[in-house]
Amino acid sequence: MKPSLQLADRLYAAGQVGRRSTVSSLYSPGVYAVTALALLAASTLVLNNLAFLDENGLLVLTRPFFLPVFVCTVLLSLYLSLHATLHLVREREQGTLKVLFFGPVDGVSYLLGRLGSQTALFGLGAGLVLLWAVGLGWLTNLLVQVDLLAVLGLGLLTNGAVVAFGLLVAGWGRTARTALVLFLLAVLLVLAAQVGGQAIGQLASQSPTTRQDALGYLRAGLDGLNDLLLWLSPFAQMGRGMDALLVGDGGRLLLHSGAIVGQALVYFAGAVWALKRGGP
Repeated sequence: MKPSLQLADRLYAAGQVGRRSTVSSLYSPGVYAVTALALLAASTLVLNNLAFLDENGLLVLTRPFFLPVFVCTVLLSLYLSLHATLHLVREREQGTLKVLFFGPVDGVSYLLGRLGSQTALFGLGAGLVLLWAVGLGWLTNLLVQVDLLAVLGLGLLTNGAVVAFGLLVAGWGRTARTALVLFLLAVLLVLAAQVGGQAIGQLASQSPTTRQDALGYLRAGLDGLNDLLLWLSPFAQMGRGMDALLVGDGGRLLLHSGAIVGQALVYFAGAVWALKRGGP
């Protein structure tokens, strides 16, 4: 049986795995394409808000870059998580993991390296988003406030938790197709619960009284699912943390930040267990 690695050896191995993964990703067009798409979507949101203000004669727009940065976080995190998921499965299918595990690398160091790599890539993307916000704020006279850095910090934590979830999915999925299906099902579940709750709420307000009871039960079920997803979805916790920033509630901000870190730890521990259980 392979002996357990010391902490220093494990961190060194994780650094080597992460460096190799980061360099490989920087030479592929995917991360650049997703970053460009995220900035395009964010720019569209800001311009639409400005057009709305112009049409309605309003002069105040609170934290105009919060929602665009959140959208950038969602797109970048989902891409980086899916990339980590498929990359891990491919390396297991090709036998690369088995070769690595014969050397001074174990499941913890490998997964830690993958997580560090995706975090570094997100950090680079977050830097571009910050430059974009400052540049667009200068062009449009929109105020870029210091608490935008806190939103980017929340995004960094959220990305770590989402990538850890992707690694957990990869640990369970024995093939790339299985891992992809599991990942997409999880994303669709979150979207269906949130969008479905809003749609049922609108239908209930427009339906006759005789139909409201059935719709009410369905809405209550979706609300319960959303409450559960609040503690499972890093994006939900990030949204709550942004709400806390808006009202200046530092305690709630720390609570939701801690919840994201807790999610990341749970998902990472699950990924380590699944990888050991399934083997390289």
